[in-house]
Amino acid sequence: MSKTQRFLELMDRVKQKRSFTVQELADEFHVSYRTMWRYLQELSTLGIALYSEPGSNGGYRILEEKHSAPIEIIFKPKTTYVGFTFDAPYIAKQETEILAPRLWLQLLSRLSEIKNLKYPIQKVALAKYRKEDFSYFITVEVNKRESDSVPPGMTEITVPATTYAVKTHVKTLELDQVIQTYEEIYRWISRNGFEKLDQDYHLEAYGEKFRPNAPQTNFEIYVPIQKFK
Repeated sequence: MSKTQRFLELMDRVKQKRSFTVQELADEFHVSYRTMWRYLQELSTLGIALYSEPGSNGGYRILEEKHSAPIEIIFKPKTTYVGFTFDAPYIAKQETEILAPRLWLQLLSRLSEIKNLKYPIQKVALAKYRKEDFSYFITVEVNKRESDSVPPGMTEITVPATTYAVKTHVKTLELDQVIQTYEEIYRWISRNGFEKLDQDYHLEAYGEKFRPNAPQTNFEIYVPIQKFK
């Protein structure tokens, strides 16, 4: 087992156990006390808050963080989406912030025109980044059938099977807070033996828990990744 594999398994095990000693985990993973202690220090740098409990029966436990969400690795098979799209340069921030909400409202008003919706409640934004500009897609997932036609003014996009690092954004919709969540994912990716695929589609999934006008919202961010070569 490579160090990266052992480290990922350790992260899962720590989250399951919640409370443990260094020696207990060292025995379980067949490494020395010193090595396991070092692994636990590395876990702390990844945002897993560990609290040291002193005494003969002490050890470590995970601090419960109310607003924290774990980062998961999820594989999505080839998927088809239907909706609206636009291209914009990165400097057109103000125009994008006006156009995107309008297209979301337009999509919601025309959902009945889209055939074979897979998850009617869930809406998905996709982004394709290039050097000077990007494409933004405002969509819903569909069960693709060859006979289905795309409603006028909409587009169909098929995303190939991809592995993603996924984190739930549980903050406001302010751009700086969304960027913070993306940066948390990027740091996790680089520290865990992966690299992000900048040229592949990035996804944001808005489900039934998404409340755009609430003080704190909830949606999932998908960043495409692969094992670092």
